[in-house]
Amino acid sequence: MYNYGVGIITCDRPNFLKLCIESLPKEIGKNIPLVIVNDGKTDIPKEFLKSKNNVHIIKHTTNKGVGVSKNDALKKLLELNVDHLFLVEDDIKFLDKTVFDKYIEAAIKTGILHFNYGPGSPFNRKQENLQMFDLHNRHLAKQDTPPDPRLIIDYGNNIKIALYLHTVAMFSYFHKKVIEDVGYIDEAFFNAWEHVDHTYRIIKAGYHPPFWYFADLVDSDKLLTEAPGAIDSSSIASKSDQWHKNVMSGREIYKQKHGHYPNMPPLISEQETLNILKQIFKKWTS
Repeated sequence: MYNYGVGIITCDRPNFLKLCIESLPKEIGKNIPLVIVNDGKTDIPKEFLKSKNNVHIIKHTTNKGVGVSKNDALKKLLELNVDHLFLVEDDIKFLDKTVFDKYIEAAIKTGILHFNYGPGSPFNRKQENLQMFDLHNRHLAKQDTPPDPRLIIDYGNNIKIALYLHTVAMFSYFHKKVIEDVGYIDEAFFNAWEHVDHTYRIIKAGYHPPFWYFADLVDSDKLLTEAPGAIDSSSIASKSDQWHKNVMSGREIYKQKHGHYPNMPPLISEQETLNILKQIFKKWTS
């Protein structure tokens, strides 16, 4: 059995949290530690956690946002001495009980030590006309169409990696090396761009393929999925004016750090990407 732990981030969406917890493999919250960070006003009903005795709840007295919440989960998981860390937002439903093992096996055999669930973004799925959609109306795009990765890399031994154009962070995997080396999410961002900045820092540290080639497992949509209506019920997306301010201010923070806006990193060719994947494989699997 792999040494891993799971952190769930929730904020006033008990119905989604209940579905997420119920879909977890039974060992999560028992012999596998489960950390739940509650960033909302609503307490977690005790019946959600019945028969689980390895659960660590962190309750915020005020809303601190996604970045702080995820950092709290990461810090607690490292405190619990796990090697493989998973962060899950409360609108994820698990479809396959082997999902965590499969991500860990992929990391070990490829050297890619950070993954995000690619099909969670409709921009990474086939759409009739992607130009119709942007961040503000992404919920109108189809979320049930097939995934549309840029590249698929077959490493053999049933390990296939999909590389996507966009990155989302509703389900993320980190090897502990990544956090120890790169550090935590930058809390200067508030509910916008924090995961993009963090992944970009991980890319620069050599644990992940280049920007615009964001790593996930092939067929990950058969392992987990986003609960229906998740975007519409989001406390972040529902506050459109405030969210727009978060997006714009976050863009400026990002530019100060990296020298360009989030959607303007240096372009890397497909061949360069393949070469970098070989370097990652050699460095972390040898």
